[in-house]
Amino acid sequence: MTRRRTFLALLGAATAASTTSAGTADETGEEGETAPAESIEELEPAEALLAYVVANYGDRLDDEDREVIREGIEGSLASADAFGDVGLENADEPAYGFSAYRGDWS
Repeated sequence: MTRRRTFLALLGAATAASTTSAGTADETGEEGETAPAESIEELEPAEALLAYVVANYGDRLDDEDREVIREGIEGSLASADAFGDVGLENADEPAYGFSAYRGDWS
């Protein structure tokens, strides 16, 4: 599992790499110039994660794919927030039991 700080460092590097590539147009449309990069702190969490995905796989994604990925990211973040709202202590045990399946008992 990637740690949060490692992920953010990779995200920053990916964003910087994607905005400094040659041949991109800036806001004025001039070729060969790069658009100014947004800092990671300015992005919403879902946008930062989507930027990471686009930086790595953007050449394989169309607008519909990006929207599906954005919705998935937003759903995952909402689930994570909901889990964070549950007040569990370190000593709390799971609410289910587990026993390994070892075949039929008959």
